[in-house]
Amino acid sequence: MGVMKNQLNNACSPLSLRALASGTALGGLLSTCNIYMGLKVGWSINMSILAALLGSLAFHHRRHSNLSLACRESNLQQTAASAAGGTVSAGLVAPIPAYLILTGESFEFLPMVIWMIAISLLGVCVASAVRPTMLSNSRLRFPSGTATAAVITNLHTRSIAAKYRLKVLLVAMLVAISHRLLVPAGYKLSLGFSLTGKGAVAGTQISAKNLGFVLEPSYMLMGIGALIGPRASLSLLLGCLIAWLGLAPTLLQLDWVTAGPHDQQWFSPLLEWLLWPGVTMMTAASLITLLRVLLRSRSIHSLKPDWGRFEYGLLFLLTPMIVMLQMQLFDIGLIASLLSVPLAFLFAIIAAQVVGETGIPPVGALGKLSQLTYAVISPGQLTTNLMTGNVACGAAGQATDLLNDFKSGQILGTQPRHQTLAQCCGIFSGCVVSAAIFSLLISDPAAQLMTEQWPAPGVVAWSAIAKALTSGLHAIPAHTLAAILVAAGLTVAIELIASATPAYIQRWLPSAPAIGMGFVIPASITLMLVFGAVLAGLITVLAPKFSKHYLIAMAAGFIAGESLAGVLGTLVTFLKQ
Repeated sequence: MGVMKNQLNNACSPLSLRALASGTALGGLLSTCNIYMGLKVGWSINMSILAALLGSLAFHHRRHSNLSLACRESNLQQTAASAAGGTVSAGLVAPIPAYLILTGESFEFLPMVIWMIAISLLGVCVASAVRPTMLSNSRLRFPSGTATAAVITNLHTRSIAAKYRLKVLLVAMLVAISHRLLVPAGYKLSLGFSLTGKGAVAGTQISAKNLGFVLEPSYMLMGIGALIGPRASLSLLLGCLIAWLGLAPTLLQLDWVTAGPHDQQWFSPLLEWLLWPGVTMMTAASLITLLRVLLRSRSIHSLKPDWGRFEYGLLFLLTPMIVMLQMQLFDIGLIASLLSVPLAFLFAIIAAQVVGETGIPPVGALGKLSQLTYAVISPGQLTTNLMTGNVACGAAGQATDLLNDFKSGQILGTQPRHQTLAQCCGIFSGCVVSAAIFSLLISDPAAQLMTEQWPAPGVVAWSAIAKALTSGLHAIPAHTLAAILVAAGLTVAIELIASATPAYIQRWLPSAPAIGMGFVIPASITLMLVFGAVLAGLITVLAPKFSKHYLIAMAAGFIAGESLAGVLGTLVTFLKQ
C-alpha cells in the first residue's frame, strides 16, 4: 500500500491549469444541485466525492491512459468543484431569501454576486487559519475528506469497482433526468385516507391531500434519503406524523388555523403555526450539540494560523470590503459589521469540531447561533440580525466545507497553497452560477418560498427566529408558546439521554433536529426521503457488496440528475416566455 501511494505521488503534477479550469467549470454545474436541494428540502451535500467521480470523466479515455488525472491533480480539480458547490453557504437558501421576504427589498444580481464572493473568500481565510490545528488533531477524522481521498486513490488504481462506479453514477443521472422529463411536473398520488372534521371544521372531510400525505415520485429525494440513513429519515417520519397527522387536524378543529380549499394542500397556513415547535427543536438540538463538542475540545487552545502573504493580504482586503458592503447595502452599523469577521472565525472553530467528528456541517446551527448573537449585539434590528449573521455563518460554513478538501489533500500530499488557489477559482464560478440560478428559479421569493413547491426550510428557520428576536413574542402566532416550551423540553430530554448512552445505542435513538425538520417540510417530501432510506437499507442487507461499492454513487447520480434536470426545465420554460 505504501509503494502504491508513493507511485501515485511521484506521478502527480504540482499544479495543473486543466485541473483548475475543469474543476471550476464542473463546480459551476454542481452548485445548481445544492441550490435546488436547499430550497426543496433544506439539505445540501458536500460535493467532493461527486466532483471527484465526475471530474475523472473529463480526462479519462481507454486508449490514452496518460490523459487520466494524477491523484493530486484530481484533488485540485475536486477542490475547485466542491468549493463552488459550497457557495450555497453564502446565504442563497436561507438568510438572503429571508431578508427579501421580511423587508420587501430587492437584491440585484451583481451586488448579490459580490456579497457572496466576499463571504466565501472570508471562508477561505478562516479555513486556512484553522487548518493546521484541526488536521493535526487525531480525533477529528473529517469523514467526507477521508472518503474523498480514498475515492481518488481508487480511481487511479483503475480497479473494476472504480470503473463500474462511474457507470452506476451516470446511469443513475440518466434515469433521474429521464424521469424528470417524462413524468409530468407536480404528478402526485394521494394516499387515499381522510379524517372526519370536528369543531371548527365539523361536517367536512380532511383528506390526505389536504395534509400533504401524497406520493410525489422523486429520485432526488430517494437519493438524499439513502445518504442520510435510517435514523435521520425515521426521525423525520416521526416529526411528520406528530405535526401533520396529529397537530394539524387539531389546529383546524380549534380554529387556530383556517382551512384552505378542499382540493388543495394546506401546507402554507399550517406551516405558520407548526414551524415554531419545529424550529425550536432544530435550534435547541443544534446549540446543545455545539456546546457539548466545544466543551470537550482542546483544539481551540492551540490554534496557530499557518498563513502566507496571500492569506494575510486577502484578509486585509476582505475585512474593510465586507464591512463596507454591510453598511452600504443594508445600512448596518459599523460595530455590528466589524464583529462579523471575528465571529466567523469563532463559528468556524466550533463547526470544524462537529464536521471533523461527525462529517455533518452544522450550517443551520451556525445560523441560529449567529442570529442569537446579533439579537444581543443589535436588539430589534431585523436586517442586522439576518445579514450580519449571514457573514459570520456563511464564512464559517464555507470554511468547514473546505476543511474536508484540505483533509483529502493532506492524505494525498497536495500542497495547501495549491488547494487554496483552487478554492478561490471555484468560489468565483459557484457564486456567479448559483446567484444566476437563484434569480431564475425564484423571481418572487415572497410568493414562491415557504410553499408546497419550494418549502425552503432554511428560509423558514431564519425568518421565524429573526421575527421572534427582533419583534418580540407578539410576532409569534397565538397559542404557540406552549408548543415551543414542550418542544424545547423534549429536545433537552432527547439530547441528555443520547449523551448518557453508548454510541451503539445512540444510533437507535430519535434525532431531535430531524424531528423538528419533519414539522417544516411537506409530508410528501418526508415520505420519499423515508422510502429512499428504507430502500437503501434493503440494498445494504440483500446486496452488501453492491451497497459498499456503488450505493453512494447511485444516490449522488439521482441527486445530481434530477437537480440539473429541474433547473434546465425551468430555464427552458423561462426562455419560452
